Amino acid sequence: MHASILWTINDFLAYGDLSGWSTKGYMACPACNKGTYSVRLRNKICYMGHRRSLPKDHPWRKDRKNFNGKREDAEAPKSLTGEDVLSQLEKLPTRIPGKHSNKNRKRGEEELNWTKRSILFELPYWSKLKLRHNLDVMHTEKNICESILGTLMNVEGKTKDTAKVRLDLEDMKIRKELHLIKKNNDKYAMPAASYVMTKKERQDFCEFIRSVKFPDGYASNISRCVTATDQKLSGMKSHDCHVILQRILPPGIRGSLTKEVREVLTELGQFFQHLCCKKLNKTELEKMKGDICLIMCKLEKIYPPAFFDIMVHLSIHLPNEALLGGPVQFRFLCGLKQSVRNKARPEGSVAEAYIAKECLTFCPMYLKDIETRFNRDDRNNDIEFDDSLSVFEQKCRPVGATTSNCDEVDPFLNQHKEELLAAGCVNIEKQHKEQFPTWFKEQMIRIYKDDRSAKNESLYSLACSPRRCIKKFVGCIVNGVRFLTRERDSHRKTQNSGIVVDVNHGDEMLSFYGVLDDIIQLDYVRGRQIILFKCDWYDLGKKKRTGLQKEGNIVSVRVDGKWYEEDSYILADQARQVFYINDPKLGTNWRVVIPVSHRHVYEVSERADEDIDADDVLSVENGVYQENVTNDPLEVGLGEIEFLRRNDLDQEDIDDTIIQVGTQMVDATDLDDIDELDDTMVDYYSTDEASENSHGSEDEIDSDDAS
Repeated sequence: MHASILWTINDFLAYGDLSGWSTKGYMACPACNKGTYSVRLRNKICYMGHRRSLPKDHPWRKDRKNFNGKREDAEAPKSLTGEDVLSQLEKLPTRIPGKHSNKNRKRGEEELNWTKRSILFELPYWSKLKLRHNLDVMHTEKNICESILGTLMNVEGKTKDTAKVRLDLEDMKIRKELHLIKKNNDKYAMPAASYVMTKKERQDFCEFIRSVKFPDGYASNISRCVTATDQKLSGMKSHDCHVILQRILPPGIRGSLTKEVREVLTELGQFFQHLCCKKLNKTELEKMKGDICLIMCKLEKIYPPAFFDIMVHLSIHLPNEALLGGPVQFRFLCGLKQSVRNKARPEGSVAEAYIAKECLTFCPMYLKDIETRFNRDDRNNDIEFDDSLSVFEQKCRPVGATTSNCDEVDPFLNQHKEELLAAGCVNIEKQHKEQFPTWFKEQMIRIYKDDRSAKNESLYSLACSPRRCIKKFVGCIVNGVRFLTRERDSHRKTQNSGIVVDVNHGDEMLSFYGVLDDIIQLDYVRGRQIILFKCDWYDLGKKKRTGLQKEGNIVSVRVDGKWYEEDSYILADQARQVFYINDPKLGTNWRVVIPVSHRHVYEVSERADEDIDADDVLSVENGVYQENVTNDPLEVGLGEIEFLRRNDLDQEDIDDTIIQVGTQMVDATDLDDIDELDDTMVDYYSTDEASENSHGSEDEIDSDDAS
């Protein structure tokens, strides 16, 4: 048996070890290679220049004021082929591994950011691969989310808005309204920026996070991450940041910040939401390559240069990797991290775990009567009833409005209405509603006597009406989804009572939102049964839909009014699950609706197989909870920035001792030689400068973020 290496899945630090390209310094981006746009600020290196990916005639290329004070005429760096990489590696001199006395050894210009020739290039096919090393999307999301939250909530040590950052703006001669203001008492005043919350807004945001309850298995309990004393979020895992950035942050900032900040953060979350779908469309991915470029440019207009570390920059390359590698959840690192038992030997741990998994997959083929992790039922496993009538075939397991919800009864409904019309009855709908159950029972008794087929037996059971005794449950599993009643939900940390049903309402297709009040089982003759959900439907408004508000992709419903109280029952398998979170913008009587896409639950297309072009859709069958498909297009606006400064927030006083001249910013293109040091803080410094700046940067990414 022969095996080949398709690609590597790793965090960004391991990316540099495996590829041989250093992921620090002025050319830290492995995709941009020597075309990486980087600038050294007073205490770190930033990576901007995203206007290079805009069309040549885009007006933002000429905009000096809102960007870095320069006109952008350069083109985006082109992707390197395997031959281009080999050509660069041929110029790499032989290095002796190990420590060297002179750590500040200069790297030659032809070496670029290469530290070694990867041993993987010994494989004859390795240079032919278009995607050799993967960027972990969830790792990227975690770093971006922490930078955004740290800056929004002004968390000490995590914020990207400090006094030194304001000095960077002075060095670049941009955004004068955010420059430090000299005061008479040897202190400086730092104006409040538009991307920083007030104390009241931070309190409200923390309360909003505390109130969030997710459906069963959707995510961890993020309310535990809120610290009551200093009003910040801590202890978040990668998947917590993944959910917050995509789902929680956009509605959570609706009642605060400026319109421009809210808009760009919502677009960023929407971009990652579409990127992480279970099913990806190539046309949509091509569009997303341009969308993320616009989003990054809008971030450049709002956030200071220090915000743009290498992890923020890497997001611009993610759509292209998805085009080459398929859905990103197949390439998440979090699935492999679970296999690591010995952190000193992570690769060996993963390999041993795969061997054990293959053995356990093989053995159950000969142990059918023994329960293993591969053949046991899922936690939310449902029960399918085999019946000739669709209304009795509900896939659910339970922890009046029946006949009208069965397609097989439609011919009888039409026949009865025609008989009433022929008899000249007045108010046919009222007569039909009152007389149909009795008429239908008489018809089925007569038909069942002549033809005792399985279908007629099911229709006969339905016509005989359910038994008077009913069963009630607090929970029900339908199509692999767990539903709980509202009363049961009130005692839990999760939320499983949100319901939505799409129905024809007059001349439009309308989504009815509500909560599950009761679960009822109706028993019929011949051992048949039906599960009904009794729901409280929220009043959306009869004509103007005043109880429903839409802002972009955010849908809010008013929850203080009820609708269709006399028609509150639906079949269990008609329900789809949603969950509700508070709406900080519209108030206490409104909730934001978040749709739920469950693991192992897929929306199967009704098109014939021959109509599906396999080249248009990339899909994967397991992984973390993701959206099924990018239903709504990603809309990226081109609005101008009106206010960079907040007048409703007091200025922060800065001591004169903190304000130091420091090193001036330098473009990477102005450097004559390149240092071999990988440390971003001291890279390209002289020996004296390196010793002076050895204290490091407060804005560097923690090593834990890359694990």
